[in-house]
Amino acid sequence: MACEEGLTVQRTATVNALLQYGANVGALNKDGATPLHRAAENGLGEAVTVLMQAGANKEAAGKGGATPLHFAALNGHVEAVGALLRAGANTEAADKDGRTPLHRAAENAQVEAVTALMQAGADKEAADKDGRTPLHRAAENGQVEAVAALLQAGADKEAADKDGRTPLHRAAENAQVEAVTALMQAGADKEAADKDGRTPLHRAALLGKVEVVGALMQAGANKEAADKDGRTPLHRAAENGQVEAVTVLMQAGADKEAADKDGATPLHRAAENGQVEAVTVLLQAGVNKEAADKDGATPLHRAAENGQVEAVTALMQAGANKEAADKPGLN
Repeated sequence: MACEEGLTVQRTATVNALLQYGANVGALNKDGATPLHRAAENGLGEAVTVLMQAGANKEAAGKGGATPLHFAALNGHVEAVGALLRAGANTEAADKDGRTPLHRAAENAQVEAVTALMQAGADKEAADKDGRTPLHRAAENGQVEAVAALLQAGADKEAADKDGRTPLHRAAENAQVEAVTALMQAGADKEAADKDGRTPLHRAALLGKVEVVGALMQAGANKEAADKDGRTPLHRAAENGQVEAVTVLMQAGADKEAADKDGATPLHRAAENGQVEAVTVLLQAGVNKEAADKDGATPLHRAAENGQVEAVTALMQAGANKEAADKPGLN
């Protein structure tokens, strides 16, 4: 592709010459990109202008659905972004993931591009296919400067995606501590509940993001918040074998005897899922190994009925009553 070769050597004069001799401004390479895509991607502002003046389609979508503005934005080429915006490029064009140029700039920490796009009126609340805004994407990727720029511009810090999760949820579950801190300092609701009733602390705990667990609790997050199943962050950490999170939560005073909707404690949940290390840590902390759930079943019952031999052994070694009877009177 002659026109693209001219771009590769970054010579606007060469591009002009090729265009004068009839080079095809709409020619596609193997990735479905036009010369304008390549110019934008490489930050060749003058070439971007020349190509558009020659009739290049500023809304051409590559194989991934990305326009030249997407390419310029995600690579932080502000001159190219500006040239495209001045020519009227669509700031709300969505790629195959439903993401706009602002999404791409935000998730790649291209703060100048983020600013330029917002100044041009880009929708800072645009939702992609997952229902996530540019702030969600910046937060989950730990792009703190982009998070700050979006917040300063008034982006909705409580926007919920398709899972009902806010940018704080997404930052928390991805262990982005600085983004978590920035969002909380901006007033983000640390008790926001997703579709499962889980707070950012639930998400951090069940995924074992210990540093985030600490940051959230230091900021006063409710360690006894119950999700739709009545489970606290400690339940979720225990059942998923997140031993460090279990320890941190208990050290912060989390109720180790909290009962969920089934009357099960964190020890029940750890035992039935065979999370032996979590079982051990809970036992060492003095949890009640004879606690009975709504069916009268102890952690030992639950471990046994789920075939969790190691958990059964750990509980019996700790002195759990192997003759305990549940409600039907079966031991």
